[in-house]
Amino acid sequence: MKMIMVICPDARRDDIRALIEKHDVHTFSELKDVTGEGATGKRMGTRVWPGKSTLIFTVLPDDKKDELLAALKTCTRDLYPGEGLRAFVLPVEEAI
Repeated sequence: MKMIMVICPDARRDDIRALIEKHDVHTFSELKDVTGEGATGKRMGTRVWPGKSTLIFTVLPDDKKDELLAALKTCTRDLYPGEGLRAFVLPVEEAI
């Protein structure tokens, strides 16, 4: 199994959820109001560094990983300049 962790702008949260479901993945968890700094700048939810992100993660079978990652990569084409979307793949050794 693999975990895909997606960090996206809050405004894109619904789009990413819909994309995950479209690819027949119906389990995910979400953390809202995520702050941090990355390649597209700081998102701290302040007047100086406005904006926040959402962290969505899902655990799925190995054979679904490439399909979902390709869809996420396609989704990045629709982002505005300065928006960032990152996806990370982590191994899942065990789940109970």
